[in-house]
Amino acid sequence: MPNTVGSSVTLHEAARRLKVHYMTVYRYVRSGRLPARQEDGEWKVLVSDIQAFAAARKQRPARSGAGKAKHGSRPAADWSGRFEQCLVAGDESGAENLLDDALASGHDLFSLYLEVVSPALVAIGERWHRGELQIHEEHRASTIVARLFARVSGRFAHRGPSRGTVVIGGPSGERHALGLTMVADLLRSRGWNVSDIGTDVPAASFATAVRNVDQLRAVCIGVTLRESLDQARKSIMAIKAELPDDVKIFAGGAAIDSDATARGLGADAWARDPRMLLALLASEPVE
Repeated sequence: MPNTVGSSVTLHEAARRLKVHYMTVYRYVRSGRLPARQEDGEWKVLVSDIQAFAAARKQRPARSGAGKAKHGSRPAADWSGRFEQCLVAGDESGAENLLDDALASGHDLFSLYLEVVSPALVAIGERWHRGELQIHEEHRASTIVARLFARVSGRFAHRGPSRGTVVIGGPSGERHALGLTMVADLLRSRGWNVSDIGTDVPAASFATAVRNVDQLRAVCIGVTLRESLDQARKSIMAIKAELPDDVKIFAGGAAIDSDATARGLGADAWARDPRMLLALLASEPVE
């Protein structure tokens, strides 16, 4: 194929020109950062778009340096720290731009949520507990993240048949819904249909939510507070009464620190993190 600005190349060739892995270029295309079109079932990228993208990447460190001077002493590559600063400042536009830049640098939805967003939220929560932040600052940060999730997760929507349904929720006493939202988005990106029933769900209501669910494969209960463990146990007992034996219950969250703790609540296994949860789901039979 002629090496002209107006010609197009495959994603493999685009990856070679950008000096990144093929899957990184694929994520650029899926997130809308790199324009592409399909020809006979294969993605093609204009050489001119590759050149423009490469030029923009070279300029990005300079902009990050400017952000450092504005916000403080975080290094330019500290995505989570810089995201935290935007959230504390109430800078929703800056937070959104930072997530866009993180995606353009090669993050996928998993690393974006687990390595950028989640550590920033944990740090903000710890700062609030130490009295370094006001409650309105912590709430504002959570509200910004909830809105950003709605904008980002849609870019990774799975195309194709569903692998089945997972019901996910938190027991009575739980108030932190963002963790469940992250897990739900990550599962959806991998082809699972998710019924996210939110937090502070009474045991009887949790049991009702899993009744007669089409293609139900698993139920996941998230517990962030140790004082919610007893309610989690009651929810799991109520859920089990509604489930056939082949539908498993997985427990995870900050309050569950081992497989023994999860099984002590009545769950079938401990989902240490979303990647572990996907591995557990993959081990379950799927029709």
